[in-house]
Amino acid sequence: MTFAYQLQHIQVHAGSQCILDLPKLDIPAGKLIALLGDNGAGKSTLLNLLALTTQPSQGEFTLAAQPFTPTTSKQMQRQLGYVAQQPYLFHGSVENNIQLALKLQGSPREHNAALVQSALEQVGLTQLANQSAASLSGGERKRAAIARAIAHQPKILLLDEPFSHLDTTSRKQLTQIIQHYASQPEHTVIFSTHDHLQALSLTDDVIYLNQGKLAPAPRLNLFHGSQQQHVFDTGKLKIEIPQGPQKTNYIAIDPKQIVISKQALHSSMRNHFLGRLILIAEENNVIHLTVDCGENFHVLISPQSLESLDLSVGKELWLSFKSNAVQCF
Repeated sequence: MTFAYQLQHIQVHAGSQCILDLPKLDIPAGKLIALLGDNGAGKSTLLNLLALTTQPSQGEFTLAAQPFTPTTSKQMQRQLGYVAQQPYLFHGSVENNIQLALKLQGSPREHNAALVQSALEQVGLTQLANQSAASLSGGERKRAAIARAIAHQPKILLLDEPFSHLDTTSRKQLTQIIQHYASQPEHTVIFSTHDHLQALSLTDDVIYLNQGKLAPAPRLNLFHGSQQQHVFDTGKLKIEIPQGPQKTNYIAIDPKQIVISKQALHSSMRNHFLGRLILIAEENNVIHLTVDCGENFHVLISPQSLESLDLSVGKELWLSFKSNAVQCF
């Protein structure tokens, strides 16, 4: 496996306070990754560190296997594109903003027209190339800032809370842009968010931060109860779990590993529950279902599955999942 970043013994201090403490963190290349955590968890600090705009107080890290030092910083930044949570656009047109970014990156002038056109096409702003950046809507500003960040074709794109303060249409547009950029060979996209469902439905991997430290990601379908052999009793449901030597008080089921059906399935899956659909929501072109089976289960499916199953709130559904889809801790 190749890594976009490898961090060792990293600490970042603000005065006497340690605001980021990462003994070890490897971030794989070629993935779409979310930095997840509440406000103040350290997401922006880590993102600024990855963008080389913040230097660690101690520790070391590599970017694409190249050790970071103050003298290599400028060269390494050419591999990066970074968009702040509230990006500042310069006076002038959208095209002017992208041209200036390319100039600052040292891009050969003869290549810039094609690079500007490509960046505008990737974010769907070709028709607004000559429009004043000051007149753009919030969603258009985000897309213009991304066009500016990717014009020099960086391998790594870093986005700080890219979906904040956007309407539904702008969120969908931005999701498509991010997914498309991440799908290109050798591209890595890392964005910060406080939305767990968004992170889970959109990304390949999630890095969860809590008070500046790595922590286990909060889980959907988290249940407390007691274990007897390979059965976990929540008090409302009995769920078959992987066999193991240790007792567990908590379990969690991956919402992507739950199969829904209108009739009971006859399969090797050990867990089958009849429930009632109580919520249908959409996030990042992924459908989020909440099903009451005595306990509430969260399930993620595709829009195509929603349509083919002809689901609606109030209908009965069967949920099925394997015992090894259950995490015990």
